[in-house]
Amino acid sequence: MKWLESVATHMGLVRDGPAPLRKHPALWEYFGMIFQQIVNEETGCLSYLIGCGQAGRAAVVDPGRDRVDEYLALARRKGLVITDIFETHVHADHVSGNQALAGKCGARIRIHPAAEAAYPHTPVEDGSEVSIGAVSLKILHTPGHTPDSISLLVTDLSRGSEPWFVLTGDTLFVGDVGRPDFGGEMAAANLYRSLTERLLVLPDSVEVYPAHGAGSTCGRAMSSKTASTIGFERRFNPALRVDAVDAFVTRLMTGLPPKPPNFDRIIAKNRARMLPSTGEVAPRSAAQVRDILAKGGCVLDVRSPEEHGDGHIPGSINVWIESPQFSTRAGWFLPADAPIVLVAASPTDLARAAQGLARIGLDDVAGYLQWGMTDWRSQGLPVASVAQVTVHDLATMREERPELSSSSGRTGTSRARCTCPWGRRSAAWPSCPWTGPRRCSAPAACARAR
Repeated sequence: MKWLESVATHMGLVRDGPAPLRKHPALWEYFGMIFQQIVNEETGCLSYLIGCGQAGRAAVVDPGRDRVDEYLALARRKGLVITDIFETHVHADHVSGNQALAGKCGARIRIHPAAEAAYPHTPVEDGSEVSIGAVSLKILHTPGHTPDSISLLVTDLSRGSEPWFVLTGDTLFVGDVGRPDFGGEMAAANLYRSLTERLLVLPDSVEVYPAHGAGSTCGRAMSSKTASTIGFERRFNPALRVDAVDAFVTRLMTGLPPKPPNFDRIIAKNRARMLPSTGEVAPRSAAQVRDILAKGGCVLDVRSPEEHGDGHIPGSINVWIESPQFSTRAGWFLPADAPIVLVAASPTDLARAAQGLARIGLDDVAGYLQWGMTDWRSQGLPVASVAQVTVHDLATMREERPELSSSSGRTGTSRARCTCPWGRRSAAWPSCPWTGPRRCSAPAACARAR
């Protein structure tokens, strides 16, 4: 380290009395701002770590419940201690990890008073600033998506006094804006004012980092890009191409996707004092699973559609663990208050399923079928099956049996032959968040594809 310190001194990176040089190959990260976006591709959620290398401190913005250890490990690798946690709003699509993270590192949770949070926190108001070493985070109250929504205007004072980027929460996305359905037309009007009076007045060069990207249910047309600039969004964001509040409200409220049924439950969890995690999922014998079901429980089968179709517990819900947005899909169909029993093909799939359910606040997992369908069958318990056909075979069947074509996927036969987890539900759930025929193994049999 001697030669490294001498090089840093020669370059002017070491001044009188700074924090000691950290053992890290990137010299420029010791004294300037450290910034990293953490992407959860399964849910489209975006979290951020912002720190100051010289101060050795960092803040995490919008932490997810299932990524707490990842934030801590990332901070350690950067030589930082997490001292602050920011919530841009009370999230509705996933359970926050703010309390779990604060419990592990002692950081302060900062959130707007309108959130009505019941857990210990430090309120932040519009215009207030929080310093993380040489990094300044200015609070912009941007209500609309929710009354408590804030944006964080970030400036690296070691580089200059001009803001570098803004964390926009669910107020402004890349290619879209937040849903206003938590407050209707009044919320949409507030969102317009937040956009035009708080965000779009920023310089074009200011970078935009939202709380969600493509795959999230918090918007309608979010881009797969996870960052943009104010100038680019002003020019190309379709939601910003209106110049009057009435037109904006009308556009935003027209064709608004239905609110997922688990949103209200997740919001309540994110406002409340969180209980510690219950740990690993318990193994259950076939007889125990039968008893759980008899008392009102339900089965979530996360095996592939082919495995599920070959044989499954009658009445079970099949959402393949490898399907896009697994937890969001499961949240649409699982009853809110029923104990859940998991059926998985491997321990890895079991852990991923439990983690995905915890992400959306479904914590009442009563266990998993320990020996799978082999044990269930050996006990002589009832087994259901769904015939499987390829897309090509289905096309031939439709030619030979015209009544299948006239059904548009609404008959039991057509739905039963679709291996897409959404296909068999499409008639009952015409507004399901299924995203396109390329994700379906038999799009011709699914009402959403037609």
